[in-house]
Amino acid sequence: MSRDVAIHLELAHDIDFMDVLDRLTRMGWELLREEDAIWYMTDYDWKILPLDGLDEAKRDMRTSYEAGEAVGITSRLPDGKTFANVLFHEERTSASLLPLLDYRTIAHMPEFVDLGWYLETFLTACRDLPIVRTEASDQR
Repeated sequence: MSRDVAIHLELAHDIDFMDVLDRLTRMGWELLREEDAIWYMTDYDWKILPLDGLDEAKRDMRTSYEAGEAVGITSRLPDGKTFANVLFHEERTSASLLPLLDYRTIAHMPEFVDLGWYLETFLTACRDLPIVRTEASDQR
């Protein structure tokens, strides 16, 4: 059975994806999917590079973003065990956090994803951006 969990931010004006990624890394996020690999996306095509390929991934993402394409990267959140994809959409005024399958759940209700925790974790890094809309969803 498929499950989609997402946090979406809509902003008042264009953002640069690197500005958001820099904010996330300053808050303890790591731009990796495995201890030795980076997973990133350009125009909805996911790619894998060794950990020392982060600069190459950022250049590839920059080229696609400047061409008006969506980009994204998988990140490990500050708790050190939760992963999510961070996507930046074509129109440049929105970003999404898509938690990966090992969702953090509410302790006494494990059938529910802890959307509040994901929101707080994402918004802490993005709080001073011109956010005009926030949406969280868990579709089962």
